[in-house]
Amino acid sequence: MNRRRSGTKSTSINWGAVAACALRLTGWFAVNVLAAAGVLALVLFAIGDFSLPLTMAQLANLADRYVAATTIRRDRFDQEVIIGFFAILLLIAFFRRGGFARAFEDASDNGKPSNA
Repeated sequence: MNRRRSGTKSTSINWGAVAACALRLTGWFAVNVLAAAGVLALVLFAIGDFSLPLTMAQLANLADRYVAATTIRRDRFDQEVIIGFFAILLLIAFFRRGGFARAFEDASDNGKPSNA
C-alpha cells in the first residue's frame, strides 16, 4: 500500500498543452524555412535583374555549368548553397525569436501577464 507523503503533489502531463506547443513550434519552424527559401528565390531573381526571362536564362546557364562541372566542384557548390541557406535561416530565426518564446506560453493564462 503506497501512501502519499504530505506536502507532495501528483504531477501529470497536460498532453493537450504539449501538443499545442509542438504545433506552434512546428508552425514557427515552417514559416522560417519558407521565408529563407523566399529570400533565396529573391536573390536568384535579383541575379536575373528582376526579370523573369533573364532569371530563367541565368538559371539555365547555371544548370549547364553545374552539369559540366567535376564532382568536386559540384560538392563545393552544394556545400556553399547549403551553408548560405542555413545562414539565412538562422538570421530569420533570430529576428523571429519572440514567436519562439511565445510558443511555450501556457494557453490557460488567457493573456494574463506573468508575475516573473
